[in-house]
Amino acid sequence: MAETDTGVAAGGLGKTIGDATLAFNHSNVMFPLVTAQQAVKGAITVQFPDYSRVASSAAAATADGVDQGTVTSITTAARSATVSEHVIRADVSDLARMGNSEDLTGNIGDIMGNAVSAKLDADLTALGVAFSQTECGAGNALALSHVFGAMRQLRAAGAPFPYNLVLSPKQVWGPKGIISLLHDDAVTGSNAKPMSLMGSKGEEAMNVGMIGSIAGFNVYWSDQIDEDIGSGGDAAGFAFSKGAIGLAVGPEGLFRIETERNASFRTTEYVATGFWGEVEIKDSFGVYILSDVS
Repeated sequence: MAETDTGVAAGGLGKTIGDATLAFNHSNVMFPLVTAQQAVKGAITVQFPDYSRVASSAAAATADGVDQGTVTSITTAARSATVSEHVIRADVSDLARMGNSEDLTGNIGDIMGNAVSAKLDADLTALGVAFSQTECGAGNALALSHVFGAMRQLRAAGAPFPYNLVLSPKQVWGPKGIISLLHDDAVTGSNAKPMSLMGSKGEEAMNVGMIGSIAGFNVYWSDQIDEDIGSGGDAAGFAFSKGAIGLAVGPEGLFRIETERNASFRTTEYVATGFWGEVEIKDSFGVYILSDVS
């Protein structure tokens, strides 16, 4: 059993220590960007309606006093997401807790909560690879034209703003990432030429190491995105409008952390649970951006 006892929780055991170093995932990226709906009490499935687009040709020119005999059908498809449980458990022994000079149990709660939150991001970012509209492609380095290409496809689909661009760390900061597109520090001959920046966005990238927006997209990153699709060194970023992805939240909330005492083992069980389900609502409101990051 993978118990948190004095054998594994030795970092602060019987010592005077400095501040604890906690390893956290970058989390809570996707929740604010998707269409979230909490399931009602007594149900664990949320249904999201997907309205079909009505072409402009349906609005026919009709003379005054003439009945419009053509009836246009407004159709919707049902996209359902069923809530499931996502659980992580840690058993902390009494001796490990008593022997640690730091807040072992408090830190465990923080780490477990972060892990479940990161799992939510992992589930939601995994839907990005399912968008049938694509830009860039395997073996191709990301270019600004691909970002504008994603914008073109979302606008053509009538997707509502705001638009979000969610990329992997290498798609942002790697040598083939979006930051590298905003500056040029190449060497000419034996002399290094001064770095040139692409206007205010290049300056923003150099000043803060990140850009908040580009080409009409709000820019985000997630370390839950696969950066080695098919072992080919390609990362699975994507662009989307909020209506592309639906998130069903449990009737009693999204997260819960609770404890249970096991006296015979002299341990306390810590259980963190996430309650959610995810679904693609409207495929045309998203664009899969697969790019080479190797």
